[in-house]
Amino acid sequence: MATLAGLAGGSALALLLVFGPLEIGGAQAGPWRTNLLIGAPDASPVLRAVIARRGLLALSRSETVYFNATTDDAGRRLREDCSYRVSLERRPDTRWWSLTLYAADDYLAVNGDQAASITAEQAAPGAGDAMTIMIAATRPDSAPHWISSRNGGQFALTLRLYQPADAIREDPTLAALPVIERLSCGGMG
Repeated sequence: MATLAGLAGGSALALLLVFGPLEIGGAQAGPWRTNLLIGAPDASPVLRAVIARRGLLALSRSETVYFNATTDDAGRRLREDCSYRVSLERRPDTRWWSLTLYAADDYLAVNGDQAASITAEQAAPGAGDAMTIMIAATRPDSAPHWISSRNGGQFALTLRLYQPADAIREDPTLAALPVIERLSCGGMG
């Protein structure tokens, strides 16, 4: 009986670790989390299994730092029926970046909107460092930068910093990370 209980407990723990949050053992700044071992040669077998399950083709930390957010800055879960303003006060100190919405199933939201992410190229040149990105199920009239959350359920945002500054590679929490502000939800505030 003890062996059966041990097998059941061990299996449950393995499932939790592999299908649980990617940020296990990571660093956090506001709602943004990163695991310093993603793409590292000394990543544990559990972390490698989590990355394989999620389909994240992780480059080494010297090439890319990945941040993930599942809540807004107030700690509320990101949801398709809410609209959000994502504000960058200054662009990340990196060669290139992207911000992508992943649906509850860890894949791009299937909606045909062609608005799954915003990249460094889409930021208006000469507009300064500040940038605002709207996230909503339908495109707001006055939003030059929009990511569609339609069919996203409880979604996550992934910010990728490609070839980040040395200081960010050493301490990712030093990166200029966006503020995620909930504006409204399904007719309610």
